[in-house]
Amino acid sequence: MRAILFGLGLALTMTAPGWAQAPVVRHQSATSPEQVVFLIPSTDIQCDGQAVKPTFSDDLRVETTGPSRADRTSVSLSFSVDDTGRTFDIRAPRTATPSNSPIIIPTGIGSEHEQAALAAWRFDGPRRDCIMTIRYTAKPFIEATTGDLLRYFAVTRTRGPIRDAVAVRLAGPDANCGEERRGGRAPRTVSYPDYKIGQRPPPGGRSWTVVRWDVDADGRAVNVETLGSAGDTAFDAETRRAVSETFVESGAPLKGCVFNFYRYGENLRAPVMQQTSDDPLQNCPPEVGARFQARATPETYPQAFRDRGIEGWARVRFDFATWGQIGNVGVIDAQPASAFGESGVRVVQTSRADSGFQAGVRCVAPVRYVLSQSPGDGASSTSVNAAD
Repeated sequence: MRAILFGLGLALTMTAPGWAQAPVVRHQSATSPEQVVFLIPSTDIQCDGQAVKPTFSDDLRVETTGPSRADRTSVSLSFSVDDTGRTFDIRAPRTATPSNSPIIIPTGIGSEHEQAALAAWRFDGPRRDCIMTIRYTAKPFIEATTGDLLRYFAVTRTRGPIRDAVAVRLAGPDANCGEERRGGRAPRTVSYPDYKIGQRPPPGGRSWTVVRWDVDADGRAVNVETLGSAGDTAFDAETRRAVSETFVESGAPLKGCVFNFYRYGENLRAPVMQQTSDDPLQNCPPEVGARFQARATPETYPQAFRDRGIEGWARVRFDFATWGQIGNVGVIDAQPASAFGESGVRVVQTSRADSGFQAGVRCVAPVRYVLSQSPGDGASSTSVNAAD
């Protein structure tokens, strides 16, 4: 018996990042900045027991915690690499299950952000049995180096007192520009970087640069410098040019204005969804596609993957009663990372089927996460279609 499928889709918009883009807002601990402990990540990657290096990687986030909870020493993710060097099967290491058992992917010990970062990395492929171990070194805020502060400011991308404290240290001891990148001055002329200059990251990847400058009495940006970056010197120079050509209202001179720019690769398309195998235990009525009421919303798209423009999918198995209630929901497979499976489960769990004469056993819902290329189009759509 061939498994009966029906599809769910999410169409979302990714806008090009630029000067006006605000950092992503994330929850921050109530710990005061002086008590914050940075967790600085470093990675070790092995495939088939051999150490390997990525051909492309970008910076992982610097985490924060309090002094009594600096105990997150490491997380690990398993993955594979296809013929093109792209990573897939990103998930927490797990023990093998018998071949006749349902394939259930557990929640990974690596966070969604770390899974999304690994999904954008590239390796010499193909490779199997790969493990990325991320080790965290605890460092009090007062001991953080400029490099640590830059990674937090540009990669972790929060708003709140910790970020403000990091910005103060990056601005310098004599700074008076304040939290606003233009010192609260209204702009007269704003120049934006040309994001086509320099080396664009591969699909799903991103790069960053942090710029510091002063403002003279006429409102002109002076002493423009790059504090740090992901290493694209051409893009660094282009962001300095854009800042230098931006003018604000005149007034008292300002010192130590700081801002960060980002550049992203193209959207990374989801891996091809493989055909389903026969399931002798399935008893799913053919009209399931017409009866199922999907409740997919933009909020169900894994945020870290959405931020990077990475698409994915999940195949979710479930049962439903004659009165429409959904139950026994579990992931069969998810690509390129298990985060899409976790989200797919939530989508199916919050859906229901119309009542009917037949219940459904081990029905399969492919949940596809697709990003729209249309700029400014913020609408989402969900389609449910039956498939043989």
